[in-house]
Amino acid sequence: MAEREVHVVAVGRGHQTDNYYALPEARVRVDRPGRDISLVLLDGGTLHWQIETTAGTIISDIIRSGPSAQDSKVSLSGIPMVGVQVTGLPLVYRPSGRKFRGLVDAVADRFGTDHISSFQAAHKANQHPLTVDHIDTTTAALARNYLSQFQRGYDDLSPDIRTWIDDDDDDTEFDVAFDAGGITLTGPSGPRRFPVTPDVPEILLPVAGVYDPTSQMIYCITIGAEGYLYSVDVRTGVWAVVTSLDEYDAAGLLYDADTRQLVLTGAFSRPGDIRVFGLDGHRASAFIPTTGFPGLTDLFDYGNEHGPPLIPRVFSDGWLLIEARVGDDGPDPASAQYRLYALQIATGEVRLLRFGTG
Repeated sequence: MAEREVHVVAVGRGHQTDNYYALPEARVRVDRPGRDISLVLLDGGTLHWQIETTAGTIISDIIRSGPSAQDSKVSLSGIPMVGVQVTGLPLVYRPSGRKFRGLVDAVADRFGTDHISSFQAAHKANQHPLTVDHIDTTTAALARNYLSQFQRGYDDLSPDIRTWIDDDDDDTEFDVAFDAGGITLTGPSGPRRFPVTPDVPEILLPVAGVYDPTSQMIYCITIGAEGYLYSVDVRTGVWAVVTSLDEYDAAGLLYDADTRQLVLTGAFSRPGDIRVFGLDGHRASAFIPTTGFPGLTDLFDYGNEHGPPLIPRVFSDGWLLIEARVGDDGPDPASAQYRLYALQIATGEVRLLRFGTG
């Protein structure tokens, strides 16, 4: 017997026919003769699925999921289908995002497969049928465990980066708490407070701070209005502006003591907007779209919300080690998901190094 094919079709709203007493329709034409076809239908409710097949095409299984089991129906070649209603499958319109990963897992569990054969979606159906006539071999995300094919090695990266990855340890003996009134630096000898001084721009929205024990300098960033990168000399308590951020919104901050450079990662919808500020005036940047980081969109409802920030971990030999995490503050931190990437600033090359939970 041929391997089972599982095709997913999603429609938000149906096409209203001339019969206004009938449910709006979504037509699907399945042209896969000689194959074992299972069809998964997802909709936004109040819809009549009209399924047609070509000669030699046999559909062995159909399921439909939507807001209610009573507000939609399915017909195969004009014959009403019963027992096809299921609950809990998300209505999605693109093969990416946390909800799509949940859909792939649920469908794979139900049909005992490791991938979806094809996925297509329309916010609103029209009078023309959506056609299921091939297996999609180009969309990697249709596979359940698709990320392994994007994972790359890191043996050629610097010892500092390899050590961080292998030790999986970002602990530091100093903690920097940044608020609108100043900075509290907590170390082995206890907390020390550094109030913001009036000779620097007002702190609008404090974001993050880092401390370099060698130079005894704190660096911190703000967003809102112009945004600034500040420094604080722990020995004197003197605040200064390293540079204006020119309305760039940053979420993460790292100081590399070897090169005396500060690395910032972007906030909100632009986490891959990376800026490098050298204390000697050197500047560098890279912009990687969210979809340029393999598996990053799996961690959030892509298209409807901002993703997690990219946390800069190590900057060495032009490569930036960055991590995205979700779920650390949930009821089960062990189930938190993460992605670990290496980004070469000069070329924009991105490597997925590790992914998983914990």
